[in-house]
Amino acid sequence: MAHFYPSYQALHLADKMLDAIGERTFGYQGRIGVRWYWRLRGGALVTFWLDYTVTEQRWDVLLAEATSPNVGVFNAASFPFNAYGTMSTSPPFIHDLDGEAEWSNRLYFQMGDLIQDAQLWLSLLSASLINPQIRPPAAFPDLTPLERELVSYAIAELNGYFRLRDLHEAAEGRISRRELSRLAQEWEGLGLLTARPRRVTVALRALVDEQEM
Repeated sequence: MAHFYPSYQALHLADKMLDAIGERTFGYQGRIGVRWYWRLRGGALVTFWLDYTVTEQRWDVLLAEATSPNVGVFNAASFPFNAYGTMSTSPPFIHDLDGEAEWSNRLYFQMGDLIQDAQLWLSLLSASLINPQIRPPAAFPDLTPLERELVSYAIAELNGYFRLRDLHEAAEGRISRRELSRLAQEWEGLGLLTARPRRVTVALRALVDEQEM
């Protein structure tokens, strides 16, 4: 079976979308060849690539796969561009013909929604790896009761935002602002908080739930 690959121009167009996902998620490695890679905590390697559902000139779906079997039902995902279009008769896609690539119906493409969905899927992968029945708990930090309390407060009172000033006040002197800042940086580096403005990820919620049992 013949393989078709997008042109350099098509890859350049898709780079902007995948780089935007990478800026919002942990472990982004960038593009190598015709695929984009993430390396998550817990040993999962994630791959994204462009594919088509009609002809080789129509690159209209973003596919993703995690190599680790530990992530269970979340090991693969599909983001067809027409699912993020606003007009059923004019679905968005990358028109890639003879090396000349351009967006078709780009104005009708809700790219921000696709980026958010991909970000959520990557968070679910990280949360799946946290399950101690699959991975040893030592692969992730042991949270103190105060840290779990701060996460719960951020979720319940701050709409998931990990705002240092509000959390410092809520802690009532039990943690310094400097220690709280260091903790936020550490969790952001582990992918447990998003990049600024920091928010609690699905993975951090799962970690709190597991350690409260």
